[in-house]
Amino acid sequence: MKRRILFVSYAAVLGGAELYLLDIAKAYRDTSRVLLLTDGILRQRLEAVGISVQVLQGSDSLAEVRTSSGLASLKSLSTLWNLAQQVAKISQEFELIHANNQKGFIVAAIARFLGGAPVVWHLHDILTARIFSKLNRWIAVTLANRFATRVIVNSHATGEAFKVAGGDPDLVKVVYNGFSLEPFQQVSVQQIDSIRSELSVFDRPLLGVFSRISYWKGQHVLLEAIQKLPDVHVMLVGEPLFGEVEYAEKLKQMVLDRDFGDRVHWLGFRSDIPALMTACTIVVHTSTEPEPFGRVIVEGQLAQRPVIATAAGGALELIENGVTGWLVPPSDPDALRTIVQDLLANPEPTAAIAQQGYKHACTTFALDVQIASFEQAIDI
Repeated sequence: MKRRILFVSYAAVLGGAELYLLDIAKAYRDTSRVLLLTDGILRQRLEAVGISVQVLQGSDSLAEVRTSSGLASLKSLSTLWNLAQQVAKISQEFELIHANNQKGFIVAAIARFLGGAPVVWHLHDILTARIFSKLNRWIAVTLANRFATRVIVNSHATGEAFKVAGGDPDLVKVVYNGFSLEPFQQVSVQQIDSIRSELSVFDRPLLGVFSRISYWKGQHVLLEAIQKLPDVHVMLVGEPLFGEVEYAEKLKQMVLDRDFGDRVHWLGFRSDIPALMTACTIVVHTSTEPEPFGRVIVEGQLAQRPVIATAAGGALELIENGVTGWLVPPSDPDALRTIVQDLLANPEPTAAIAQQGYKHACTTFALDVQIASFEQAIDI
């Protein structure tokens, strides 16, 4: 019998943490419920696969608090308290609360203080000053040490950052993201041909980047790298979020000013990621900062494509350089260009390493393997 879990998430967009929640909540849908503190596309996706969902609308003041803010966090205390009271009451029907992001965890921790169910915080972010203010890091870690039964992290890199920030090492358990293999196995040759025809790429090299459009995701690094590779096309899949539209506009202006916009394809948000990745010649991960995990790296491997990733954070745990993929220094377009040229010039050894990456992803990150790891982590 699966445990009765109340999954709590503040964000209702489809980032990496939310995609993980979709998978794990689906495994527990017969006994559990997802409680969203904001409404959005995540609710629709959860309901589409038969997961019980409840939305508790927060106030505008909570929505305006960013993880990088300082004293603004304290201004939303009354809102947090009100939400926590509701969560504490609802959680009486469940064995534990699984908080899937920082705001969700803060609400869950207060709910625990108010008599709610035991709390597991699933930490999907590296707690650094770049993303989290000093005050927000202190609040999150202090609440974790006091009220969390377990802190599940998506990589050793994420776990180490939590410990450095003052987190109790005994709380930490690493559970990697899990992936269903089926969507990648079902991609047809016709789908691939259709995508390449749609982009007028045909047999030319096509590099794909799959993430929201954001400076720290490093799309500019790839664009700078391919500027001097005249036959190479780039597919950018994702949209700007959280006020990052200005960065997207700067990228578009850059390719126009340098006159290679005909080789850059802006696809926006797409749901057919397995087919798009399989249509690529190479999948590229270009984050300029350490990535907590790096879903697109594993997805690229499952698509049986060569994967180049930034050598930082969780990526170092997903790729063995030259064995299951390739690693490049952050923010180094020259190094990236050199590796791309080498892979394109040596297709047979490149394909062999891509196959090693595929085998590694299938055995290490299969969804059933990581669900088993999750079950062990919450068996406290």
